[in-house]
Amino acid sequence: MAFEELVKRNGKVAYMDISTTSVANFQRMRKFTEISKSKNATEYSRTYVDEDGEVTDVTGYSEEISYAFDLYKGNLVHQKLVDITDNEKTGNDALVRILTVDFSKPVGSGYEARLRTYSVVPDAEGDSTDAYTYSGAFRKNSGFTIGTAVVSEDGLTATFTATAEVAEYPVTFVVKDSIEETPIEGAKITIDGTSYLTDATGIATVDLASKAYSAIKVEKDGYTTQEDVAVTVSTSAVLKEILLVEA
Repeated sequence: MAFEELVKRNGKVAYMDISTTSVANFQRMRKFTEISKSKNATEYSRTYVDEDGEVTDVTGYSEEISYAFDLYKGNLVHQKLVDITDNEKTGNDALVRILTVDFSKPVGSGYEARLRTYSVVPDAEGDSTDAYTYSGAFRKNSGFTIGTAVVSEDGLTATFTATAEVAEYPVTFVVKDSIEETPIEGAKITIDGTSYLTDATGIATVDLASKAYSAIKVEKDGYTTQEDVAVTVSTSAVLKEILLVEA
């Protein structure tokens, strides 16, 4: 019988790169009351006329990490997040790199780890009378890189060596009526033979590999089909707006 061992919550620890230079400086994310991850899988469900029941495929992920912390002076990770929040930074200025180290999976002198870039989306602050608190979410902005992390003896810092990169980035398609500019629900977007449907807000988010796409098909009953939509995925998330003309 295989030996089983419970993995405690502190068996997977997050480190944030607080460096302002090209040399990484991963500091342990200490004094957080919440760091919880949601994969937010994108599903494509349909029913085939010759089969019983519905068929579902997972077509992508929009990973999100909810966070909350009690503010501590001198905590460099807190300082970085407070700077983004208080100064209402946007775009690249609101990006952070987070390294997740799995202490249950030793590799040589280190541990298996995954590195990903996230957008910081602040939410609430100061909603406790005991300590000054901040909360929000880290939302996926890039693919992840798999590698090995070597942690300092006190566990407070880490260095990372990449072994494999998953170069996929989220592409958000926003489909609207060309005249009213209202969102179109249920528009079908076909990319390299795989189809996705827009939601009630006219949005479909897809993880795509880094390359140029030039023959994306977008169709919806009552509208003229577009068969040559182009988008280029390089090293970051992409927003693509598509206007459909009524037939």
